[in-house]
Amino acid sequence: MITEVKDIKRIDSYILSEYILQNWGPMSHLKLQKILYYIEGYHLAYFNDSVIDDDFQAWVHGPVSKKIYDSLKNKSILHTELTYQKSEGENNPDEVLKNTLTQDQVDFINETVEELSKISSTQLENMTHSEEPWINARRGYSAADRCEVVIDKELMKKYYRQEVYG
Repeated sequence: MITEVKDIKRIDSYILSEYILQNWGPMSHLKLQKILYYIEGYHLAYFNDSVIDDDFQAWVHGPVSKKIYDSLKNKSILHTELTYQKSEGENNPDEVLKNTLTQDQVDFINETVEELSKISSTQLENMTHSEEPWINARRGYSAADRCEVVIDKELMKKYYRQEVYG
């Protein structure tokens, strides 16, 4: 059953990324991107709405939020471990998340990241490469071609809803 929560909120993807790194420790840029993508995809399926405003592009190594990529490109490369580092004057991502989203959304994010954090970045990449939203966005591109086509959120919602509810 789709969870119909009236006051679905959105959070900035950068804060969500910090929250993930703060609570699940260091991970590669590649893994963080895939976790963000799956949070968005399954959030669309469960809550019928986005949790972040980012679009994901169908890059060679899977879905990528260009916003997060741009914010981290000087700090990491694909497989470099990212860590959470609080900046002076910055609000704690835990507090921001819990004060912005509904409890159902926070619980959903925690459960999703808990499951996905156990999977390697390469496995997550392979998972996205076998799924319709990424495949559809890369139609006409070879495996190594640069592609900035945005993965359709309606297709993500439909695909992940089918995954969840059959």
